[in-house]
Amino acid sequence: MDETGQQVIREEILDTEEMKKVFIRSIPSDAQDGELKSFLEGVCGGAISELSVVRKDGQKSLFGFATFETSELVDELLLNRDSLIFNTKGLEVNRAVPKHISAKWHGAQEKTKKLFIANLPKDTKEEELMAYLKARHPVKYGIIESIQLIKEKDQNGEKTNVNRGFGFVFVSSEDMADKMAIQHHSFQWGGRKIELKKNVATGGGEGGRGRGGRGGRGGERGGRGGARGGGVQQFQGYGGYGGGDGGYGGQWAADPYAAGYGGGYDGFAGGYGQGYGGGYGAPAAAAAGGGGRGRGGANNRYTPY
Repeated sequence: MDETGQQVIREEILDTEEMKKVFIRSIPSDAQDGELKSFLEGVCGGAISELSVVRKDGQKSLFGFATFETSELVDELLLNRDSLIFNTKGLEVNRAVPKHISAKWHGAQEKTKKLFIANLPKDTKEEELMAYLKARHPVKYGIIESIQLIKEKDQNGEKTNVNRGFGFVFVSSEDMADKMAIQHHSFQWGGRKIELKKNVATGGGEGGRGRGGRGGRGGERGGRGGARGGGVQQFQGYGGYGGGDGGYGGQWAADPYAAGYGGGYDGFAGGYGQGYGGGYGAPAAAAAGGGGRGRGGANNRYTPY
């Protein structure tokens, strides 16, 4: 039960490593592992089971990973971001995105408070879906503000009460969106397998070329999609809903320190490196376009994450 008296359902996925791990950037180069561990434990009020700091000669700032004993300790840490000043330097901390999510969804590391949900039963009611999600998230760590399900239109172009099977979830913080995109990336509801991901811009383009549409190289996952509206920001990356499934298209950031650390950190192989690791090492020039494996999306290519 949370502070409001709401009964909270604690799902088993919260006990997995993927929900208990964070990625840390801007660690001072003179930081000692023991000191950093003690500092983070003091902020969250709990224990860290594993800490790894990656060091290379000549680095002015380091990065690393920390696994906490519980997922709730990550929530507490992120709730106290203003206190993450270590040796006079502010630490950048985010939930680490597992490989199976960063490889599947374009924009897995993007910052947003809007999520895309798909494969819903057509008789789904927004209030029922809201109740399901709210019951799994204590309000202390974030609020699900609203849900918008997209409706079909009749022959006159007027909206009906029939759902198209997808929609959007709006939450109160970027940290909340990060958590939900991992915790609920795939779940059973209403007798169906539901998918939840961050809703991010595709960067334009005409969608996937697998079964429809044209375009350069990019999109999301190669193959299907793109036939119904590539480049539409809202529906990007979910099959025919728009944007296409077209090629991994990577995220990037000009952080050379993390480049190359994709292969196999703590069993996540290319997950952190290609997501919060190798993805950060991609060229800054990549920011201009779509990319990845497959066809569709914008005309430029950039490194898959």
